[in-house]
Amino acid sequence: MAASASSSSSSPVIILVHGAFHPPVFYQPLVAALQAAPHHYTVLAPALPTTGSDDSVAGKTYVDDVQRIHADLLPLLDAGREAVLVCHSQGGIAGSAAAENQTVVDRNTRGLPGGVKAVVYIAASAFPKKGMSVISVVGGEEDARNLYYPEGPHYKLTDGAGDLFYNFLPKVKRDEMVRWLVHQSKASKNAPAHFVAADVTVPKTYVVCTKDNIFPVPAQKALAQGSDCKIVEIESDHSPFCSDGPRRQLLQVISSVAQT
Repeated sequence: MAASASSSSSSPVIILVHGAFHPPVFYQPLVAALQAAPHHYTVLAPALPTTGSDDSVAGKTYVDDVQRIHADLLPLLDAGREAVLVCHSQGGIAGSAAAENQTVVDRNTRGLPGGVKAVVYIAASAFPKKGMSVISVVGGEEDARNLYYPEGPHYKLTDGAGDLFYNFLPKVKRDEMVRWLVHQSKASKNAPAHFVAADVTVPKTYVVCTKDNIFPVPAQKALAQGSDCKIVEIESDHSPFCSDGPRRQLLQVISSVAQT
């Protein structure tokens, strides 16, 4: 999905980088809120090639995701637009790498217009060191089995995924959400990252979700601090874009960053 709305050229573009297992449709309420008055942001939410239920994801890593992000992002930067990358969960890996050599300062030194002006991480893999991967952070494949398990080229979710992703939602709604989840490339969770959040030189904000059943708060804060991010806490599960209250808080954070 690549959603857009009319916006003045002085307003930054929002590039939403989705997390593992979650195709862009999950973020549509947040996209719509960013597009609506009074914000009227242009919002792009590209579907990343590491996420899907067929074998096209085989071997795909964040490098492939970055290529997909750049396909949408770079033409806008070349047209003189600035952008804010908003990265959820595993999307923090590709989002960070997508900023490499594409910040406003980076591009200005090459005589190019536009550029990434800021990054927002939402309970994300904002790595403080090169070479880290999702599997290395969670402690190995066995430690991830309460949420996902390997099968063929994929990681597939366990039956309890809804309770972990959406603990702020009623049980009926959790079950409905789970039906839209897909698989994730196994390679994407094992690939070491070559350019990480700590390498990103624009202002970085990390949204800590304080009721997250997947990503413990101390771990979120450790990544945020190690990557020199400003920390903002909201009371939310791992998926603040799915619930009204957390989504409003998230919207305020993104808008504040975009307007700075």
